[in-house]
Amino acid sequence: MLLLIAACTPDPVDSAPAEPVPWTHTRPALHEDAPGGGALRRAIIHLHSPLSHDACDDHEMADEPCLADLRAGLCDAAIDYAFMTDHPSNAAYTAWTDLFSPQDGDQLVDGVASRITCPDGKTVTWTAGIEDELMPVSLDRHVSEDPAENDRIYNNSDEEAFTQDIAAGAVVLQAHTEGQTLEALLERQARGLSGVELFNLHAMVDPTKREEDLGLEALSYLAAAGPFIDAATASEPDLVFLAFYEEQTVSIERWDALNTIGPTLATGGTDAHENALPMEMTDGERVDSYRRMMSWFSNYLIVDEDSPAGAEAALRARKSFVVFDVLGVPSGFDVSYDEEHWSTTDAALGGELRVTCPTLAADSPTDTTEPAITSAVYKDGAPWKTGCGSWTITEPGVYRVRVDIVPEHLRTALSDQADALIHAYPWLYSQGFRIGL
Repeated sequence: MLLLIAACTPDPVDSAPAEPVPWTHTRPALHEDAPGGGALRRAIIHLHSPLSHDACDDHEMADEPCLADLRAGLCDAAIDYAFMTDHPSNAAYTAWTDLFSPQDGDQLVDGVASRITCPDGKTVTWTAGIEDELMPVSLDRHVSEDPAENDRIYNNSDEEAFTQDIAAGAVVLQAHTEGQTLEALLERQARGLSGVELFNLHAMVDPTKREEDLGLEALSYLAAAGPFIDAATASEPDLVFLAFYEEQTVSIERWDALNTIGPTLATGGTDAHENALPMEMTDGERVDSYRRMMSWFSNYLIVDEDSPAGAEAALRARKSFVVFDVLGVPSGFDVSYDEEHWSTTDAALGGELRVTCPTLAADSPTDTTEPAITSAVYKDGAPWKTGCGSWTITEPGVYRVRVDIVPEHLRTALSDQADALIHAYPWLYSQGFRIGL
């Protein structure tokens, strides 16, 4: 649901570039310091390597071309931290350090992660995790020395599974929020669930999940997506995402409800396997290439140190926000309550909630047309205020920010699909600020 189109600042600001920035298959790296301290880093959460049984078109685990695609995609999408989440049927039986799929030149980091060096010298930190009933990420080790015991625990969501995952260092998340009842999520929250997905890419395109879990028409996006496959189109292939992108209201409502009970991290789940749409687009890549899917959206972490521990600490503190990078790389975004930036757990009433709207980063792809950027503050899941600025909080609740964008700056890149696909989309979501609860 796209609501509350309101200017982010009292006076219009011309953020259109003097010169266009062409679309490329790579994404610009994040290079800003975050307001309030720390550095912005881009993370993928929920990602499958060839170790997952259904990855790489169901090929064998040792699928070297598919692994090469994954590694290249991480570099091209300018990912800093990859929170891998392989299915347990193979991963549970794989030696711990082999979960990092190490290659020549990779560096093992403190025994809990692997660091990949990209061709341009940039690095990607790869951590191990599992996706099944639960999604424990940033594990420090397997939950057991017995592979069969690993498999049993990873396939459960009971009290023991939480205890063992947490003891192994994991931040325990829930994938596919849309497929869970609120009652089940509340039960898992009481056991130690740290966060849920507010968006899952698989659910966005899977006809059954769209219809049964999200309440959307199963294949309503085909008419808009079809022209991107046409060899004659001039539209940039990566922008096919806009043909099926909608807010996943069901998941967001469940996240809002969980946040009223306790602090709950929201993540965007890429869920890439390179296993669904092998047909090539006009750029020579398959529709579901790792690079393409990882470039559509990500989780921006605010890290105090560039290390596996620093990234994990950002998740635990909910110092992050979800960004749909395909619409543009934001610059200057900030949300704070008094001196606390990005989220609060149990803040007192009477402070100031401040929202600073983003602009497009200077190196974000654009023509010379200015996008319309708008903002809304939500309280307990309902629209509360529009625009950016500051407000004194006098009523208890969970406050969060959604920034929308009308991507007029992508009109050239969208070409013949521009008129159909240029409208308001959610661009980024803040975490929740729990105040007076």
